Amino acid sequence: MKAERICSLLGILVIILLAFVIIWNANIIGVAAGSLEKDAREEQNIANDWEMAQAVNEELCAMLFYDEETREYTYSIYMKKEGTAYGYFYSQGGKDPYIGESVRGMIYDDKGIALLSMNEDKVSRIEVDNSDTDTVIDIDPTKPFVVVVPVNSGEITMYNSLGDVVSLYDTYR
Repeated sequence: MKAERICSLLGILVIILLAFVIIWNANIIGVAAGSLEKDAREEQNIANDWEMAQAVNEELCAMLFYDEETREYTYSIYMKKEGTAYGYFYSQGGKDPYIGESVRGMIYDDKGIALLSMNEDKVSRIEVDNSDTDTVIDIDPTKPFVVVVPVNSGEITMYNSLGDVVSLYDTYR
């Protein structure tokens, strides 16, 4: 009787373990929102002493990591998958010259628009012209920044600290 219970218990444990392995290999379990920075630092070998600018919505997370002198940087984009997947999944990252020189806008289908910049242009304000309301986002002109706005936003206009319009380099991903 006791041997039968042990065999049954071991069988159940093997089935649970097998189900977990199948789910894990099927890329159904992503990274929780609270663990995105840690995951990006580990996966891209980003030093712990680098600063980070981050913006997250329900579908998209954009992070920009940079050293103290703001000479070196790398970015990470995580997105949620359609369907029954949980968490965020790494999509892309690395170094992009537009991020270092101006502002890079990356459009991700219906998930959002990520704006990333080392802020060489000293952007101080971003205006998003939605059909119903305008949104103004204040930016520290002395620091790199990341902003995520809805993909159905209207025109995005950025201004530097002198009030001049700053160019946006955007791409569809």
